[in-house]
Amino acid sequence: MAMFDIAPGLRFCARAAWGADPRLPRLGAPVPRTARTHVFVHHSTLGERDATPALWETEAGIFAAMRTLQRCRPDLGLDVPYSFVAFLAAPNDGLYICEGRGEDRSGAHTVGHNSAAIGIAFAGDFENRPPAPDAIARRMPALSRFLGWLRHECAHPGYAAPAPMELLDSRHPAGRAVWFHSDVKATACPGRHLKPHLEGVIFAPPGG
Repeated sequence: MAMFDIAPGLRFCARAAWGADPRLPRLGAPVPRTARTHVFVHHSTLGERDATPALWETEAGIFAAMRTLQRCRPDLGLDVPYSFVAFLAAPNDGLYICEGRGEDRSGAHTVGHNSAAIGIAFAGDFENRPPAPDAIARRMPALSRFLGWLRHECAHPGYAAPAPMELLDSRHPAGRAVWFHSDVKATACPGRHLKPHLEGVIFAPPGG
């Protein structure tokens, strides 16, 4: 199944769902799930090559953005550099999670952390062109549910014998469950309008 709902309002889209170009293979080296210890959050303006808002109106627009992201950073390799990309979907206050390199391959998102960390990018410019604050806040429980799913339940067709990533939340900054890109690099990423909403995000337990 290329696309399914992890929970109400939380939709997972594998590479086949968003139409990854099969001529461009998934990059990154294999990473055992036991090596995953933390999560970095980014925002992605798709290389500043479009004018996409941070609140996405259609599924087709989300999938087109992923196909752009697969090609727009050739300096990082012709693939999505992040493990996953999160889209604030306008309909039903939803959150779409699109598979980039996935949980079992190294990324190209945070220097020094591309194997131990899962990299999740929010699609849009959360520094200069954010959606309304309540639009972000309403979707943060879904992000917590996704993080919990990654740690405790991560399984979907296409991966053999999936195992939980039990150490995924073992490294984090004081008072916060996830790292910001700006914690380790002089950058605004993941954006001043997104950061406050990530303060309360957790690795929600199964059923949470």
